[in-house]
Amino acid sequence: MPEVSVIIPVYNTEQFLGDCLNSVLTQTFIDFEIIAVDDGSTDNSAAIIEEFAKKDSRIVPLQQENKGPSEARNTGIKAARGNWITFVDSDDMLAPHFLQKLRDAAKQNNASIACSDKQLFRKESEIGKGDTATAQAITLSPEKALERALYQKNGPDYSAWSKLYDAKIWQSRRFTPGIYFEDMNCIPQVLLEAKKVAFVPEPLYLNRRHGSSILATAYNRKKAELLDIAERICTLVEGKGAELNRAAHSNLFSASCSILMRTPDTDEFKDFRTRAWDHIRALRTETLFNSNSRTRNKVAALCSFGGRTLFEHLLRRFG
Repeated sequence: MPEVSVIIPVYNTEQFLGDCLNSVLTQTFIDFEIIAVDDGSTDNSAAIIEEFAKKDSRIVPLQQENKGPSEARNTGIKAARGNWITFVDSDDMLAPHFLQKLRDAAKQNNASIACSDKQLFRKESEIGKGDTATAQAITLSPEKALERALYQKNGPDYSAWSKLYDAKIWQSRRFTPGIYFEDMNCIPQVLLEAKKVAFVPEPLYLNRRHGSSILATAYNRKKAELLDIAERICTLVEGKGAELNRAAHSNLFSASCSILMRTPDTDEFKDFRTRAWDHIRALRTETLFNSNSRTRNKVAALCSFGGRTLFEHLLRRFG
């Protein structure tokens, strides 16, 4: 039985898939399996997986009809045999010591989740070579880990990737199918259920940026569900401390700004936009005086006092 299961959901990433697989196969920690789930790709991705699998028996190729990244991950979870699980997007890469350092951090700190920092890149020439340095892992309570994730700075985020999980966490848990922002919908609760979270402050996960991200493009109704998820997180953290509540409010404020910036002023989005403006009005003073709030949130909170029409104009122009 492998120690680690690396789950890679794949959909039409033939341009990057080879680099992704090679970055896992060249890890300094070698006791792993790669579960590569082709989610109905229409390009050459499935053939690339099969070709790699012929050369390395640690690769387990799976295929399914296109169901989306959540279902592809769920298929991988079901097939996983490892004591630990990690998720890698098929256009991303791992630094060579990713598995070794996160497994060591989890074991040494008796943590059920170990996380690393990430590096954003567009071209491989931008990737740093400094992952051999020794950085002391930071041990966090579940509440503190989620707090940092919701502020989106100084520690773990709420992405499924860049983390190594005790496989027991996923025995009765799955990603929700058919939604955008599936990580934000799932990972906050996963963090709260951890014994401890170990954070390695090194950019061991390499996140490729290309094209337009979900957050940078106009929202349809499925993307507007970001607001529903942010509201549910506020409910999730109720009674778990004032600091965590403030972090959830900060996340809700950010989501509300995104809704007003990315949705058209039509009847289809009226409910989302009304709720978003109500949240902004309710949270803007707290946002201004919260020392952990990002500068852009503080600026947005200040601008909101000029009224909704001016606020939306400024969001669309400068947001």
